[in-house]
Amino acid sequence: MKKHIFIILLFCLPFMAVGQDKDFLREYPLPNWTDTIMSQPEGYVADAEGNVEISSSDGLVWLISTVNGLNGCEPDDFDGRTVKLTDDIDFGETGLQYNFSPIGTRDTPFCGTFDGNCHKIQHLRQRYSRFEPPYHHYFDIGVFGYIHHAEVKNATLDPTCQIFSTANDDGYFRGEMVGFADSLSIVENCHFNNTGVHTFGGGLVGLNRNSTVRNCSCGGHNNGLGSPEEGAGVVATNRSEGGYADAIVENCYFCGSLDPSFSTWYVGGLVCYNETAVNNNGYKAIIRNCHSTPTSDFWSYKEYGSFAAISSEGSSISNCYTDFTKVSFPLMVGLNQGELNDCSSYTIIDEVATFSAPVNVYGNTTEYLLDALNLWIVEQENPGVYRSWTMDSNNIPVFDEYYIGIPEIKTSEEVILYPNPTTSQFTVEGANVARVEVYNLVGQKVHEAEGKTVSIDATNWNKGIYLVNIIEEKGAVVTKKLVVR
Repeated sequence: MKKHIFIILLFCLPFMAVGQDKDFLREYPLPNWTDTIMSQPEGYVADAEGNVEISSSDGLVWLISTVNGLNGCEPDDFDGRTVKLTDDIDFGETGLQYNFSPIGTRDTPFCGTFDGNCHKIQHLRQRYSRFEPPYHHYFDIGVFGYIHHAEVKNATLDPTCQIFSTANDDGYFRGEMVGFADSLSIVENCHFNNTGVHTFGGGLVGLNRNSTVRNCSCGGHNNGLGSPEEGAGVVATNRSEGGYADAIVENCYFCGSLDPSFSTWYVGGLVCYNETAVNNNGYKAIIRNCHSTPTSDFWSYKEYGSFAAISSEGSSISNCYTDFTKVSFPLMVGLNQGELNDCSSYTIIDEVATFSAPVNVYGNTTEYLLDALNLWIVEQENPGVYRSWTMDSNNIPVFDEYYIGIPEIKTSEEVILYPNPTTSQFTVEGANVARVEVYNLVGQKVHEAEGKTVSIDATNWNKGIYLVNIIEEKGAVVTKKLVVR
């Protein structure tokens, strides 16, 4: 009898959930913010060249009208120009009563640079459900819907944001930050730390086509993404096609749960589909130097994996790492038809993330996850574009200065550090420099010297990234990142 009751409950659960969702959605659809901000508000300031600074929630809403051509505006794609946040954007409790429309559509794309300037967006709500009218949405969903040859960078969606979608109509895509990043776009240094319903979408980007996602993260310790049907923690689909560019997800991480449900299928920790088109001139869909830390089991009727559900022929996954200690059925890739190189699992031993066997990173051997992630950066042609890694209080590798980024600190005189990267000696110069202190990424001081011009021999230092604190005579401090190869 108990077995029969359990089977009945198991069968009814999805329908009970739908019923509850319908009750919850009685007051929807939400009115749109763009119906309340009808003219250019305070907090939206354009200069003579057309660059814009935004300092208020009303200003961010007006950007929707400016790009999408609403409220009497001619559509403006911002090609060659920059939109910058100059403050955190908080919609307040009222923000959860209105719908935030995606910035940019396929008819009116955003083609400029959006610089969040290391600010947070708070209390933003975006909701599109198959249970409420209109029942279909023919556009891409995210804070930015569709971007083309664009940059979206340096922005964090606060846990108070609620972005929800349960439909993927007619080839449109969904991600919390960008629905569709197209044609050499860059999504960089963007973060979302929240739980939420996550059907047919990515934690940050829905479709990354011939574009790059780097230095991004989704989730946090004990956080998760609900019902990730054809979804993933960072990018839902990473696709290279048309034979002119790679599609790249690099130096990113996912941490949390992909909340299991009985209707789930095709689930990836980092990416759901890693796809390379046939006859693609050697270009690939690439995932590299990432880590995925699932904090609970995956559940899926179809393929699932800590890195990707499916990685197609011609695609590549390399230098990626995962913790399987909370997963009953460990899989890096559900269905792998491409390359899988230098990937490994790790565990926490004495509060240190340690591989079961040493890994090789460009000829350097290490048994520690943090070293592997940072060594990969050191070996890149332009290491300065990648954020370095440190450990948080839960022994999870995260980016340095996770929420605010490394601030630019002005000094009274120009301070120069060269050469950088270096293989041996480097020099710090500045008219008012008093002292130089060098730290590794675990906070240990490795060198200290005094003087206006300081030359330091790093020949015998371990390869990696170091933080150089330069202290001026009047106490001002500037921190620079040094790469030792």
